[in-house]
Amino acid sequence: MRGPLALSSAIGWDFWALLGNPKFVAAPMVDQSERPFRLLCSQLGAHLTYTPMLHARLMVEVPAYRAAHFDAHVDVEEGPVFAQLAGHDPPTVLAAARLVEPHVTAVDLNFGCPQGIARKGRYGAFLLEEPETMAAVVKTLSRELTIPVTAKLRMMPTLEDTVRNCQQLEAAGASVLCLHGRTRQQNKQLSGGADWDVIAEVVRQVGVPVIANGGIATFEDVERCLKHTGAAAVMSSEALLENPALFCRNMDPRTRHYLNQEELAYRYLDLCIEHPPSKGAAMMRPHLFKMLHHGLRTHTELRDELLCANHPDELRQIVRRLSSSGWLQPQFHTPSYQPEISWYNRYRGASDDNDDSADGKDDTGRSSMETLTREELEKRTLMKLEQKQIAKRRKRLARKARRAAVVE
Repeated sequence: MRGPLALSSAIGWDFWALLGNPKFVAAPMVDQSERPFRLLCSQLGAHLTYTPMLHARLMVEVPAYRAAHFDAHVDVEEGPVFAQLAGHDPPTVLAAARLVEPHVTAVDLNFGCPQGIARKGRYGAFLLEEPETMAAVVKTLSRELTIPVTAKLRMMPTLEDTVRNCQQLEAAGASVLCLHGRTRQQNKQLSGGADWDVIAEVVRQVGVPVIANGGIATFEDVERCLKHTGAAAVMSSEALLENPALFCRNMDPRTRHYLNQEELAYRYLDLCIEHPPSKGAAMMRPHLFKMLHHGLRTHTELRDELLCANHPDELRQIVRRLSSSGWLQPQFHTPSYQPEISWYNRYRGASDDNDDSADGKDDTGRSSMETLTREELEKRTLMKLEQKQIAKRRKRLARKARRAAVVE
């Protein structure tokens, strides 16, 4: 049983200290933060990792789903790992949490997923407008589980609502909060800049550790974010997918040898052989597409081969052939860094490095990624919808043309 707010806060910081006061966190990512990738991130500087997002109802009702998606083990090799669950019904989420409880360090609740599937399933960021539901789920788990409960969420449109949501989750028993400095509408092509000012205010207004999430492309961003927000830690997601060595500045912690994209790909494949992912090559290929992004865009024949490869040896051979081509790499954390060719910047545009103003202060309070106004976001959203509608019309016309050709 958990106590009142003051006790919850003490548990939060005491728990954080037991973890070693982690600073660098690898995010939960659907089908992409599987055990081999978590291990790679841990070996290269991440202090804390998360499982992929797990659908609570499916975890409870479908054993095959559970076997395919949950792969966490608390051990020295992996270090602390949080299992992230998504759902809105307290008894169902609790049942799922009991299944993972013996195998993880904490259970995290997803109130941040902005995808359409989350709307249909009534979870993720679509619960942000249902604070009572979020609080009920957190309260149920914090009272019933023997391990801490944490929550990951996105900003609301206003600072006041964002702070209120975070305080309510803390009061319900969340021992750690992770705040993504973007709203639900800021996603993919509409991502814009992460608002670190909002995260900083939440840090001031709650009494539990806060993990800052959003706008992290390089280790320099990690340092700036920690300084600007005062957060307990920084979480990276998409940037880590392309560069799992982000938290060690691409310098091997043991040998101090620089790790380029090919070496990261080889290391990942080695871990996949040692700890085969449940979906095999179908889970490995997306990681290689991100790590080798620019090279595969240039060498399309290797990209096409990668799409069809089904064994680690085939994947390794493709990496070897790409390496021999001398492809242009982003060269993270070197003077030759080229952000414009990185996978992370495919929607965002190159970083402007967020140069400090003349008086030496950062006057934006945002990440170095492009910042969009609400009007620009709405305009981009409309353009995206129009493009989808045009694509659908073209597909319908193509189907009609094919049917007409068959009739003739």
